Amino acid sequence: MIETLLTNEIFKTLDYAKARRCCVLIQGRTGRGKTEAAKSWCRKRKDAIYIDCPAEGGRPALAAAIAEASGAPNVNDLQAFLAGKKTTIVLDECARLLPQKHGERATILEWLRRLHDQSGVALAFIATDFFIRICSAGALCEYLEQLIGRFRDKLLIPDYVSEQEANDILACIMSQPSQEAIIWATRVANEMGKGGARRLWWLLDDAADIAKQTKRTIDVPFLQAVLKDYEGRQRLPEKEG
Repeated sequence: MIETLLTNEIFKTLDYAKARRCCVLIQGRTGRGKTEAAKSWCRKRKDAIYIDCPAEGGRPALAAAIAEASGAPNVNDLQAFLAGKKTTIVLDECARLLPQKHGERATILEWLRRLHDQSGVALAFIATDFFIRICSAGALCEYLEQLIGRFRDKLLIPDYVSEQEANDILACIMSQPSQEAIIWATRVANEMGKGGARRLWWLLDDAADIAKQTKRTIDVPFLQAVLKDYEGRQRLPEKEG
């Protein structure tokens, strides 16, 4: 994975969680590259596991996912197993762990807090702004006060993709991105409702493949043409008559 200004900050936050055996929060809108950075970090660290939080099944489903990813013999021995290995658990899509119905208790999050307290596992929560906003609202805020208070580090990712970050992303396919290319990439990544930085990553993946096949030089006109084809080409015929 190409390291950027943002991915390096995500890596630092996860390294802190692992070193301190603590809870951290990585928060930002969808499309900012949180997931890919977290997966990359887990692949390179011993006893670090990535969990895509299950949308259904409640606490048993989450416990089963953690047991499978960590290699624990069974769910019943999960706490002791994780304590012995000093595991770091990276939990993505944390909004799925919130109560689905009004008035329900956030039992999954409370179970995770106890797992951290009793077994010493490090927990990294990856979420959008929605997660912490709901956790901090109404009666749920009082119930989750102990969990929120355990976030020893919070990485709040800005919505806006900076020119430095765009430069870092472009560098994966261009040895020395021009200022024109950086400005163009920044605009593409920040266009509202288009997918954020993820849109730029996918576009550059396509551009690199096309350039390799056609032996084209990657410059701004080429990237603009790829973007037009990527998002603007009509792939199905209009209805006749």
